[in-house]
Amino acid sequence: MENNIFSISYILKGKTEFYSNDYKILLKKALPGDIVYMDPPYQGVCGDRDSRYFAGINHNEFVEELNKLNKRGISFIVSYDGKLGEKSYGKEIPKEIGLEHVFLNAGRSSQATLLGKSDLTIESLYITKDLVNVVEKIKKENRSELFERVS
Repeated sequence: MENNIFSISYILKGKTEFYSNDYKILLKKALPGDIVYMDPPYQGVCGDRDSRYFAGINHNEFVEELNKLNKRGISFIVSYDGKLGEKSYGKEIPKEIGLEHVFLNAGRSSQATLLGKSDLTIESLYITKDLVNVVEKIKKENRSELFERVS
């Protein structure tokens, strides 16, 4: 693991910036050529009842911010909603935004494991069209079990 951490650090050094700030402020800083990865608090598991998670973001405001990024030509990836077993969590990002939507098999849910169940966590990944070729390349490299295209 140490080797992996240092290898990734070497690759990202001078190419990556990390911030802790309101996402709207940070999205304004994005420039064409950047790739923005967003992993907001999951709908359905965040809220006032569970203090481990931020209370969430406003869905409509978030969708509007994604629209703004698209209009500015910013590439982005969003992990936003998903499924656990047969139960779906959260609102999907509207198709009108024009993103590729894939399901990512994230493996066995740790919460389900604690409850003695074996449900798989399926996360939704939304990708700007310009990054779809990257996903297709990953799928061709014998990693196709990770992705399932949404119809």
